[in-house]
Amino acid sequence: MTQNPDVSPGRSPAVPGAHAARGGSRFGGKAWLLLCLPVGLTTWAAFLYIGIRARRRQWLAWAGMYLAAVAVWLVLDSPDHPGSAAQGIAAALALGAWIGGGVHALVISNDAVRRIQGSEDPAVEAAETRIERRAEGRHLLSSKPALAREVGVGRPDIPGADDYGLVDVNHCPAVALTRLPGIGNDLAARIVREREQAGGFSSAEDLGVLLDLPPAAVDEIRDTAVFPKD
Repeated sequence: MTQNPDVSPGRSPAVPGAHAARGGSRFGGKAWLLLCLPVGLTTWAAFLYIGIRARRRQWLAWAGMYLAAVAVWLVLDSPDHPGSAAQGIAAALALGAWIGGGVHALVISNDAVRRIQGSEDPAVEAAETRIERRAEGRHLLSSKPALAREVGVGRPDIPGADDYGLVDVNHCPAVALTRLPGIGNDLAARIVREREQAGGFSSAEDLGVLLDLPPAAVDEIRDTAVFPKD
């Protein structure tokens, strides 16, 4: 049987036009760059678009800055401000919004396409939601500890509690501690014994030192563990 010369062992046959399709998709994902062409008047709209689609506050802030630059440029370039100084500032703002904004947009275009495409992936969205929820839970613990206890932050063992995807190492029973990555039944029981003797843990590093955990295990625990004191 003759093997297709374009197919290496263990690889799928190349689909004609696949590379072109990917290239077309990437170009289509950068169509928003066209908003930077009209003399800088709509550069802000390009950053607003990618900021919203990628949910990136930094780009939304840049959209506001470019919009402000255009607004000041148009005001200074009006007949109400005939002075040369005003016209010079207006010209500088125009070039900044047009040339500077266009180069800026081009530099971040690949990152924007990647982030926008990633934000449309359900798995990525779910992961981002979990990360955001954990951050909200940590903020609640630090800013309103009494409310956090009432809600049940970090307490998956309490029925009806909103644990925010976190595990309270200082108060959860051993069975709940096994929700931490790399923590089995034996190690969870040991954590309970050690915290009773030490009066609780202050951080993932503190837990790692007392239990002689490897750095990699401490890093994994840090993402979901919290250490509130009474």
